[in-house]
Amino acid sequence: MEQVKKLRWNIIGPVGLLVLALLAVAWLDVTKGGGATQKAPLGEIGTPVRNAYVGPTATPFGFVPTPRPTLAAPAGSTGNTFVRDEKRKSDLLLLLAAAGTVKAKDGSYPSTNGNVQSICNYKDIDVGCKIQAVAGDAIADPAKVGYWYSSDGNTAKFYASLEGEVAKDLQCKTTDAELKKHDNLICVTAQ
Repeated sequence: MEQVKKLRWNIIGPVGLLVLALLAVAWLDVTKGGGATQKAPLGEIGTPVRNAYVGPTATPFGFVPTPRPTLAAPAGSTGNTFVRDEKRKSDLLLLLAAAGTVKAKDGSYPSTNGNVQSICNYKDIDVGCKIQAVAGDAIADPAKVGYWYSSDGNTAKFYASLEGEVAKDLQCKTTDAELKKHDNLICVTAQ
């Protein structure tokens, strides 16, 4: 009995309780099949819950991201988006050159008084028909959307709406309400 009193129970007691708790956890782990599973926060697996952690998943080798969808070609147009947009850019440069020819001949660009007009969609009222006549019949938007023109007589500006993406800093700024409806608007200016 003397030996039992000499033991340091203030250390043995807590250590014994710790060992007993670890044995209980080990016994429950073995009897329940190993891994602990947590119930879904709202009762169903897959229910979205705020602050629920979802671990990362492995990306398979050879992974290819889903391509971005492209716009469908408008009816009656030919080629792909890139080809049609390159045609539009080329047409703007041809219109710019034709406007230069008209200015050299007449002394000024055909004036729209600063307003925006289509280029020869309305043959009786569009002053752009004079430029279109110099540029030739090859100038035609591949999707039949058309081009636009504005001029005060001293400067001329030609507009086209592209199908492909245009960086924000390259898009043409305009105050015209009708042109604002067109995405990816580009323009060229002659002075």
